[in-house]
Amino acid sequence: MFTLLRHRGFVLILLAGLSSSAASWLLLTGLPIYVFGVTGSAFITSAVFLVELLCGITLGTFAGALADRFDRFRLMSCVAVLQAVAVIPLLGQPEHHLWIISVVAGAQAVLTQTFDSARNAALPGIVEAAHLVGANSMVALNVSVGRLIGSSLGGFAITREGTRYLAIGGAMAFVVAAALITVARRAADHDADPPGTPGRTSSFFTAWRSGLAAMLRNRSVRVTFVSVALGGIAQGLFVVLFVVFVSRALRADGTLTGVLRGVQAIGGVAGGLIVGILGPRLSPRLLMSLGATTFALISLVIWNGPAVTRQPEWYILLFILVGAPGIAYNSGAFAQIQQSVPDTDLGRAFGGYYAIYNASQGLGMATAGLLGDALSVVLILNVQAALYLASGAVAYVGLRSALRQRPAPRQRSTANTG
Repeated sequence: MFTLLRHRGFVLILLAGLSSSAASWLLLTGLPIYVFGVTGSAFITSAVFLVELLCGITLGTFAGALADRFDRFRLMSCVAVLQAVAVIPLLGQPEHHLWIISVVAGAQAVLTQTFDSARNAALPGIVEAAHLVGANSMVALNVSVGRLIGSSLGGFAITREGTRYLAIGGAMAFVVAAALITVARRAADHDADPPGTPGRTSSFFTAWRSGLAAMLRNRSVRVTFVSVALGGIAQGLFVVLFVVFVSRALRADGTLTGVLRGVQAIGGVAGGLIVGILGPRLSPRLLMSLGATTFALISLVIWNGPAVTRQPEWYILLFILVGAPGIAYNSGAFAQIQQSVPDTDLGRAFGGYYAIYNASQGLGMATAGLLGDALSVVLILNVQAALYLASGAVAYVGLRSALRQRPAPRQRSTANTG
């Protein structure tokens, strides 16, 4: 981890990612609060999340393809500028034009996915393969810190000037991110043609289709995606039923709900530090398996805990702990993809990753909506934990078999990080 912090280009990308993540969480937190305050409708409020999810599912792989066709640093800079422009409509008070908020939310979802795909695809070009797990853990730590900052500021801003402060704060943070990426490109001496340059001889859609076909032929990627899909369904169940669990099983109000969601980020920060230090000693496959399995075991303790105690302090501690294994899993999954996919296809691989995760999460949310009132919430959440166990098992067993059959490691070049 400390070696990575001496890489100026990587540190600048981290700072840019932190600024971008804080801005995204500012909007992700503030916009639903605003919509619910104006309409008083949970259904209309949920539509904001639905728009973001659908945009991520339908356009995610296209967003990733851009990272294989253009210089990834320039793409990230341009995307951050577009994100700043996209929040301008929020400078007004669109309470009578809620479709504007939906458009902004959808645009931000696609742009964020494009930024993240380009950043993840760029990492193998600026850090050595031995440091990929540590680099991914620090990126994940960034997201947790950005969540803490952005979520707190989002709730504060929306109570002051409606969406105006959201727009101002988000635009400023995105512009800062764009500037930092521009400097990072120079620090990394990234003046060569981007990995996707050869693909420019073919059409965008041809390159997109060929990238998807290449992923389907790659057994390591297929197994990783199956593991990710199982985790996505579990996460979708959690998103919907978590509030129900706090209300029905813990017999608590919305205050505890907010606290429990927030403290997960604390565990995420701690997990990022731990994985950053210990991660290079573990294989991506093992990190994925340990992360998913540990997440499942802690979840089982949480969901069945009310039979023993409903003390809030106990659940606050458990939700802090459950934030760490998620970082381990994501760091391992990203490193597994980065080590299994040629540099020219990495953007599309991560675009596919996000699209599959969003789609499976949507399936989990729909399932929770259909079964949440018909079955015991604890029963369904135990199934959620079982899905995480299955995700870990698929990663450990499936990837072991796939890696044995994998051909010689791909060749890639690394840029000077100054």
